[in-house]
Amino acid sequence: MANMLSDTTGRRITGLREREDMTLDELAAKIGINATTLGRIEKGQTQKINSDVLVALAREFSVSTDFLLGLTSIPERKNYDVSELGLSAQSVRNLYTQRVDTDVVNRLLEHPRFATLTAMIAQYLDDTFAAGVAVQNQIFASMSELLVGAGQREVAQAVNLSKVPPHQVELTKIQTVFMNMLKEMKHDVGSDLGTAKNVTKEVVERMMDELSKGQEAPLTSITPDQVTDAILHTVGDEIDREKLAELRRGLVSLFENLPKANDTSGQ
Repeated sequence: MANMLSDTTGRRITGLREREDMTLDELAAKIGINATTLGRIEKGQTQKINSDVLVALAREFSVSTDFLLGLTSIPERKNYDVSELGLSAQSVRNLYTQRVDTDVVNRLLEHPRFATLTAMIAQYLDDTFAAGVAVQNQIFASMSELLVGAGQREVAQAVNLSKVPPHQVELTKIQTVFMNMLKEMKHDVGSDLGTAKNVTKEVVERMMDELSKGQEAPLTSITPDQVTDAILHTVGDEIDREKLAELRRGLVSLFENLPKANDTSGQ
């Protein structure tokens, strides 16, 4: 099947090829056509392009076929074949069924250090680094045995203490990189703690105003009824009267049964 080329197709292919510092012959070999045919496409001397060639070019430069055909000015591909992404069926199922938070997944994948983190985890899983540590530990163990045989027990003990758990160093590095990524992600997202604190402060101020209403002297003691009424005063009229009365009884009972500051019965 052939696709109609636009006036920009040839220029875009040339630009992508030159960006990758490839010659016409090198690109032609990569996508499976002869250099003469590719040259005609780049110069706009042909109006059609085979679908296989178009797809090969798109994959080579990681752009969409629509971009090469001049149908969009956005080079990024919008859709990828699952097999190309290397994802397992279960991981794709988790994404489709929203069993994982896609926003968090996106933030992780877009983070500049995510590739480094995955490489570190891969080495941890296949024991690449741990194997070297295990060999090092064995050398220390052998040295320790020789030193014990030579009567150098204190030195042998010091050498033996030089051994480290094979995976500990890797786990510490992975944890450090991951925690730093989380902190940076949180910084980008921002925080609503300030708003929550302000709301809480306003609620407490309204409660204190209600508790001290009609009193000139500072509060020295507060009854469970006063605390309950102060809390319910901040609720407003959104709750049904019967439910409000039930809530009031529950709160009063709760505050009445709170342990006193000098109560030692539970000790």
